[in-house]
Amino acid sequence: MRSGFVAILGRPNVGKSTLVNAMLSKKVSIVSPKAQTTRDAVLGILTEADTQIVFLDTPGIYFGKEKLDSHMRRSAFSSSREVDAIVYLLDAGDIDLARDFKIIDSIHSEAPIFFVLNKIDLIDPETGKKILGQIRDKYPTRPIIEASLKNNFGLKEIKAAVIPTLSGEAPFYPEDWLTDRNLDYQAKEIIREKMLYFLDKEVPHSSAVKITSFKVVKDALSIEALVVVDRESHKAIVIGKGGAMIKKISMAARQEMEKRWHRRVSSLVLKVEARPGWRSRVKDLVELGYGDTGE
Repeated sequence: MRSGFVAILGRPNVGKSTLVNAMLSKKVSIVSPKAQTTRDAVLGILTEADTQIVFLDTPGIYFGKEKLDSHMRRSAFSSSREVDAIVYLLDAGDIDLARDFKIIDSIHSEAPIFFVLNKIDLIDPETGKKILGQIRDKYPTRPIIEASLKNNFGLKEIKAAVIPTLSGEAPFYPEDWLTDRNLDYQAKEIIREKMLYFLDKEVPHSSAVKITSFKVVKDALSIEALVVVDRESHKAIVIGKGGAMIKKISMAARQEMEKRWHRRVSSLVLKVEARPGWRSRVKDLVELGYGDTGE
């Protein structure tokens, strides 16, 4: 039995959560086409006959100035320590790799790093050669895997690369576990995912969700959540005219929860509160689950 931990790193919106979900053939991390979808490191646990790979899906790394940005950056970098391997994702659609090189050079880990050039289906072969050339010039000894994770292309190659690095000899988690996150955490992330889907511009990025009540009532789940936004104007947008938007978000989130958990959600009540500046206030960040905000 081989077992171990593999950190998935990269800039925002390069496909880290898509990779973990595709490896597990199950959705454990929320996804959206917008940056900052993932805010915490989330474990995705792949258990097969003779291997258990624990993937750490991390927040996209960028050097923002708010304390929430600091939390996400620290969460990603700390996940690269004491793992067996690091998979670093690059976006084939971005030919300027300076930001990626800055991040890669900031990784302090003894673990081998495997580069995955994702979304190669979106570029022409000539562009691909130029990007690969840049990476090889900078890191000549690092292996590069070409992939289109949305289409499940490259998954076998990634798995084959990381398995020899695994140092454990026994599983770390029960074989039926897909993630270490409880239903409360999954619920708040599902709500955030639907906000990212239905809301435009900065509103979902300046929002957070806190589960305030999670109960089992007659074999069904009854959930209440608080949505915190940065401005009063954002509160009005989230609620919508006559409460239409908040109802749409709640309905979509309930459907996603029932699909993922195979359990009935009898009620999901969302309340919205404006807290200007919450993303840079430690007290609010800790309350909302983003406690590691120091540099």
